Amino acid sequence: MKFLSIIQCLSEGEPQLANKWDKDSRINFFFYGIAIFAACLLAALIPIGSYAEKMDSSVRPRIGLVLSGGGARGLAHIGVLQMLDEMRVPVDYIAGTSMGAIVGGLYASGLSPREIAQIVTSLEWNVAFQDTPPLQDLSFRRKEDYADFLSKLELGFKDGRLKLPMGLLQGQNLGLILKALIGPSENIHDFDHFNIPFRAVATNIETGEQEIIGSGELSTAIRASMSIPGIFAPVAREGKLLVDGGISANLPVNVARQMGADILIVVDIGTPLRTKEQLDSAMTITLQLLTILIQRNTQEQLKTLTARDILISPQLGEIGSGDFNRGNEAIPIGRKAAEAVKSQLQCLSITPEQYAAYISRQRRGEVPPAVVDYVRIDNKSRVSDQVIEARLHAKPGDPLDMNMLQKDLTGIYGIDAFDRVDYHLEEKDGKKGLVVEATDKSWRPNYFRFGLNLEDDFKGSSNYNLALSFTRTAVNSLGAEWRSVAQIGATPRVFTEFYQPVDDTLSYFIAPRFEYKEQSYNLYSSTKIAAQYRVMTVEGGLDVGRQFGNWGEWRFGIRRGYGSVNEHIGDPSYSGNHFDTGGLYTQFQYNRLDNFNFPQHGTNAAIAWEVSTRELGDDFNLNVLVGHWLSAFTWGSNTLLTSITVRTTTDDSAPIQNMFPMGGFLNLSGYSKDELSGRYTGLARLIYWRKVAGHGLSALKIPVYVGTSYEAGNAWQKSADIGFDSIISAGSVFIGADTYIGPLYFAYGFAEGGHNALYLYLGRTF
Repeated sequence: MKFLSIIQCLSEGEPQLANKWDKDSRINFFFYGIAIFAACLLAALIPIGSYAEKMDSSVRPRIGLVLSGGGARGLAHIGVLQMLDEMRVPVDYIAGTSMGAIVGGLYASGLSPREIAQIVTSLEWNVAFQDTPPLQDLSFRRKEDYADFLSKLELGFKDGRLKLPMGLLQGQNLGLILKALIGPSENIHDFDHFNIPFRAVATNIETGEQEIIGSGELSTAIRASMSIPGIFAPVAREGKLLVDGGISANLPVNVARQMGADILIVVDIGTPLRTKEQLDSAMTITLQLLTILIQRNTQEQLKTLTARDILISPQLGEIGSGDFNRGNEAIPIGRKAAEAVKSQLQCLSITPEQYAAYISRQRRGEVPPAVVDYVRIDNKSRVSDQVIEARLHAKPGDPLDMNMLQKDLTGIYGIDAFDRVDYHLEEKDGKKGLVVEATDKSWRPNYFRFGLNLEDDFKGSSNYNLALSFTRTAVNSLGAEWRSVAQIGATPRVFTEFYQPVDDTLSYFIAPRFEYKEQSYNLYSSTKIAAQYRVMTVEGGLDVGRQFGNWGEWRFGIRRGYGSVNEHIGDPSYSGNHFDTGGLYTQFQYNRLDNFNFPQHGTNAAIAWEVSTRELGDDFNLNVLVGHWLSAFTWGSNTLLTSITVRTTTDDSAPIQNMFPMGGFLNLSGYSKDELSGRYTGLARLIYWRKVAGHGLSALKIPVYVGTSYEAGNAWQKSADIGFDSIISAGSVFIGADTYIGPLYFAYGFAEGGHNALYLYLGRTF
């Protein structure tokens, strides 16, 4: 009989799992024999066709698949699934933890091993494992935040206290990606009703107990199972806070048994302990403690395996838990490990006809797009429902475009007022509805950001700026913001702006502003400063404008202020001079860069025109025009930036406060910072770099680049001096790193005429 042959086959398997039967095993065998006899007797009394239909589930043993956690190493699970599929080994139950929950959940929802492999090897994991949408998808307002030199790290301020988020990531992008992959099965809230019954394992962070999840939304269950404490925020479910299941049960053998499995196929991808040499920081020691904890609960589960169970242990070597870009290596290793126990797996194989029937039940069929009868906003934030609705394209009566819905939710999240923006489908009174959920950030609405800008050319010229910004978000239902910045250092500055959208689409706005700033202007003779002037300005203004999607903004405003010029070095005739400013200002900006520190794709362009007139209180009638264009192109690990910047006045007698400085790293490298200045400036640049380190997704991997630049331009005092014969050629070679506090460069710059300098630079240079 088939079942007896399976028992015999498994008992002849690997010695570690089939040494000899104990008393309990013999008793179980006796009862199994009685069960088989009863099944045979029943089969003699029912029609042949009906028996054939029940053969797959009633005669063969029920097989449970147990998939462990381990981050990217868990991609090896897919190779095991591929082997099971080829050998026609059915799976009746799946229990998974962390990455095992992702792979197991996708398989249980109806995806084939081939489809899962295609997904994980093509998925942009760097996007999945971050909350902030790609820079191109942020609202233009948020892009302005990231365009400065402030760090991305935020410190919340709520209820009179400083607050930090519960994790570096809230799981926004990961949640939407999982929902898209899970598809129609996301609407099945009883995991026993999946094509294969499934359980995800998480940990109750309050009690430390194992939490077995068998109901609700599958994407939420998976996120809870893989929410590494400190990295991902805990997932709130049924009044509990859930984190990574690896802490309590990284290899949930007991869960699969509880589901009803007779025989288990257990895949343990494990994470090896670090060596003494590798334990070289507080972070690695902390991770080692977590690994020890996981290994201990894994060993406890392995002790419960019986002679009938099959253990598969892929040898993944140096593939780390963050190496999601190495899926093409991990999957074959999992397949090879399954091939090593092929003789045992063969015992569980069923006939081609039976497996075809199994596949017809397990695989997901084509499902037409859902048609929703209504759209409902479940809003738990200060932003109005109308603002959220204005960003949704889904309309009642239309087929639901999931790709468009994801883009819409990403755009809503890009407003940066929400902890999570999610959705689900519901049925109420016989109608199907789309529910969009928006939740306030738990550590907001107010937050601080910090920034440091530092430059030293090792020739006695150095400066720094230290900045602190405070932003109040969601001041009212239209998402008004009040941002203030205080800066000390080479360029002291105080800036505040109240940004008030005036429509539900957040397209039109009004923005009163105030700014105090001090800046030095240097006049050089040869390579030495001949004169230095300190210019102070105080200016207020009112802007109105329009944002164009998330790619552009136009502003028009009126400015009024006053200032003074004080001499530090050189001609004192300017010292104590006071001036008034007043005029009109307009600016158009376009931004589709993917990164402000080391961009790889996209364009950033701007043009601004300021008209100063005596009628509006200025001391001069003067026009100032500034234009800028930068585009990035990337192939492989190589990136090329092209950039042109032009700044000009319309009067050769424009005062000092209207001059433009040049000089410094990537700004005619080889010259000291602001060594050149003039009423007319132009600069063209070609910047090339190659990424040489920091590949992968580990939080410890900082991208490192080596590069070079060619720069050409000059600063002219009079328009008659402008000409190609006066253009200065310069260049640099550099090493750069995209650190947590901003881009850091060490460079050597050179320019014609014997100018050269070493640079240590922290901050953005273009």
